[in-house]
Amino acid sequence: MKQFIKFLFASCLGTIFAFGVMFFGLFLFGSMFSAKDMSIPSNSVLLLDFSKTIPEKSDNVQQDPFDFEASSYPGLHRIMDLIEHAQSDDRVKGIVFKPGFGQALGMSGANEIQDALEAFRDSTDKFVYSYADFYTNTSYLLASASDSIYLNPMGMMEMRGYGAMIPFFKDMLDKVGVEMEIFYAGNYKSATEPFRRNDMSPQNREQVREYLGDNFRMFLDQISTSRGISKENLLELINALDMNNKEEALALGLLDDELYWHEFEDKLRDELGLSRGKKIRYVDIDEYSSKVTITSGSSKNRIAVVFAEGDVVYDSEERAVISEKKYHKIFDRLRRDSKLKAIVLRVNSPGGSAFSSDAIWGELEEFKAQGIPVIASFGDYAASGGYYIAAGADKIVSHPQTLTGSIGVFSMLPNLTELMNDKLGIQFDTVKTSPNAIQLTPYYDLTDDERVVLNEFTDQMYEKFLSRVAAGRDTTIEAIHEVAQGRVWTGAKAYELGLVDTLGGLDLAIEIAADMAELDDYKIASYPKIKKDVWQEIMSEMMKSQDAGIKLNAYEKQLLDEIKDFRAILKYREPMARLPFKVKH
Repeated sequence: MKQFIKFLFASCLGTIFAFGVMFFGLFLFGSMFSAKDMSIPSNSVLLLDFSKTIPEKSDNVQQDPFDFEASSYPGLHRIMDLIEHAQSDDRVKGIVFKPGFGQALGMSGANEIQDALEAFRDSTDKFVYSYADFYTNTSYLLASASDSIYLNPMGMMEMRGYGAMIPFFKDMLDKVGVEMEIFYAGNYKSATEPFRRNDMSPQNREQVREYLGDNFRMFLDQISTSRGISKENLLELINALDMNNKEEALALGLLDDELYWHEFEDKLRDELGLSRGKKIRYVDIDEYSSKVTITSGSSKNRIAVVFAEGDVVYDSEERAVISEKKYHKIFDRLRRDSKLKAIVLRVNSPGGSAFSSDAIWGELEEFKAQGIPVIASFGDYAASGGYYIAAGADKIVSHPQTLTGSIGVFSMLPNLTELMNDKLGIQFDTVKTSPNAIQLTPYYDLTDDERVVLNEFTDQMYEKFLSRVAAGRDTTIEAIHEVAQGRVWTGAKAYELGLVDTLGGLDLAIEIAADMAELDDYKIASYPKIKKDVWQEIMSEMMKSQDAGIKLNAYEKQLLDEIKDFRAILKYREPMARLPFKVKH
């Protein structure tokens, strides 16, 4: 009996202790958030730096579980809505754009935010100023929407044009005894080139040159128009290898003045009517997002905006990836929504698994068969599998600078026989009940029959891809094959070729969806629903005042991104429809 009472007491004590810890945690969590000042001070300045990843949809990023410093990521369209909201927000007196040296935005994303800044500048009497230590192509494009552009006296104009630099691994793989068995359909499908060549193929060089050239011409047009300078003079500055080109930039009108930050702040104080030394009330975009509520109205009609962002990956439920498993749940929820009247699929993806792409394509076809309009809208990328999932849409809307197309397929299998047998001294032996019981393994050379099967399978996947696009575009497989072949295009060129229906952004796609569904009033519902990680939120608040997590500079982040890209290619076993490169600008 004594033992029973002792164990009962210990159990009750443990339960009480657990409840105490849970209560304390909830109290701490509540007190941290209730202590936040949810108001925005009057006479505030909205500060934009875009130093963090900017996803299409807020918080739709693959978060490092050990990074407690930043867990909030306002999305591209949330940022645009906030800039528009600030037009009529009397507490916000103006916007300061202060970019770092990183690259958080792609080409079309930068253009969409530039448009939002221009609308803010032109529709209000509020100021838009830019100040930077360095201006890159992207950051200067955004700055060109400003009333005035300032540069640190020791700063530089790092506008050098657009380029693509691709690493090749074939020699390295040969040295360690690894051969990549590669099968691809489409002469321009070059994602496998780093594993089978030591340089770019003529076809790949052609498509990259044309894509970058088209985007560069659009960039020159935008800067020339916004700053009122000739493209010839702008090109002269860009083409000159001059690390001290501030004087020329000032003379051309690309810059308004050279100022140190404290001098720039004195100009801001004059604009705000503050005395010298008075503190300027900056509100960054994260804080502004947390304190501003923008409603999408109330209506019995609903348009679902489904964000398809990241690599297309089989059987995954991670954030910032597209998979048939995750998106089946989204579409299943929409099928049960009696208020659903239209779907807008917002694509920002370099592609990936052909299997997952086809499964998502099939889900959208079902909605079309039920009379629900499906409109596709393209962001920075809508390539390969990213284009595949949108191919059947009733209408496709692309930004002029979207990397579009890459309609092609490849399969790749590493052959590790030399590495295992000759380099490491590892041998394999087998027992089989059937001739093909052990097939397509990296530990044996492919047989001629296996190569034939893989070639045929890859070609069949390409034919299926072409048929999906041809049906969606209401044309023939032969006509699509002419502009496919794994080749990439700008959105503007894709429009000329009939791969997209019109040029514009997400707002235009929503308008088209409403028109096709014959809606006068509607509410927007966005997917996927991003669940907040409560533990991450608690740790973020606790660690804000400390130097928690590992901070990487822009170059380290770029290197890690490149490693992730190639790991993504190597981990696929099924045929892939994926973009051959990413653009650095």
